[in-house]
Amino acid sequence: MPQTVLITGGSGTLGRELAPRLASQGWNVRIADLAPTSIGGAEFMRTDLRRAGEVRSAVEGVDGIVHAAAWHGMHLRDHPARDFWELNVDGTYNVLEAAIAAGVGRLVLSSTMGVYGSSSHPSANGPAIRVDESASLMPTDIYGQSKVMSEQLVAYFVRTHGLHAVALRYGMFVPEPFAHYGIRLLYGGVDVRDVAEANVAALRRCESPVEFAAYNVFSALPFDDRDLKRLRTDPLGVIERHWPQATGLLEAMGAKPWGPVNTVYDSSRATRELSWRPRFGLAEFIDGVAHGARSAAELVPADASGSA
Repeated sequence: MPQTVLITGGSGTLGRELAPRLASQGWNVRIADLAPTSIGGAEFMRTDLRRAGEVRSAVEGVDGIVHAAAWHGMHLRDHPARDFWELNVDGTYNVLEAAIAAGVGRLVLSSTMGVYGSSSHPSANGPAIRVDESASLMPTDIYGQSKVMSEQLVAYFVRTHGLHAVALRYGMFVPEPFAHYGIRLLYGGVDVRDVAEANVAALRRCESPVEFAAYNVFSALPFDDRDLKRLRTDPLGVIERHWPQATGLLEAMGAKPWGPVNTVYDSSRATRELSWRPRFGLAEFIDGVAHGARSAAELVPADASGSA
């Protein structure tokens, strides 16, 4: 009998990519959101995660949860801090409490690069820094702090209730013009298709008991220690070292680095423990532009192109 996965906030960017992917792999998909959506074959339930009763109804009968609903960093300018607490923290608690009451076995929490905050900032004259999951969690805004609290809540329910759960700390994957998308990959970006695949891999991981863990989910960058200092002062020069044809291609489409590259995010833990690796990154973007691609949908993924 097919299992059912609930995607909270499933009307958003991740849900629109993830729901069809899960359905194609035999899952029944239920979406809980305030914004109505029609994603082929998915059941929709209007749900306010701040209302525990509505959450209990949405969770009833599901086997796994992808908890993606949240206010995000882009909402900081037009939402008060309390909104982030009520949806991101209280809402997460409601989902966890309902999951345990309904006997749901597994949960994947959508978290963020924002949990690192100050830990991802290099010193004034130092090189760019690598950030993996061992970095201290030092958020600099209420969004990042709310996600730290959410991770801690999930870890608590894993310890005390036997929930099988992990968190995925995403880079940015908002819909953007193609040139902007490509440059974003230098600054902690990730393709939404890779984010969706990371969630599928995490759901598989949670089929068996697991200790709570968080995983970085970012696009791959080939930069080594020789590049870290220069990334702060001459990122285009670093790009040219790895892709000599890139400068002309980027100039032709009006794209250039936005400034110093301060952080290189390491997703190797997800590769080791979730058997996930990003398929779309700066290499695929540059190769795609060289071959006439005009959108991210036209890029050839790493495993198909032979890229690392």
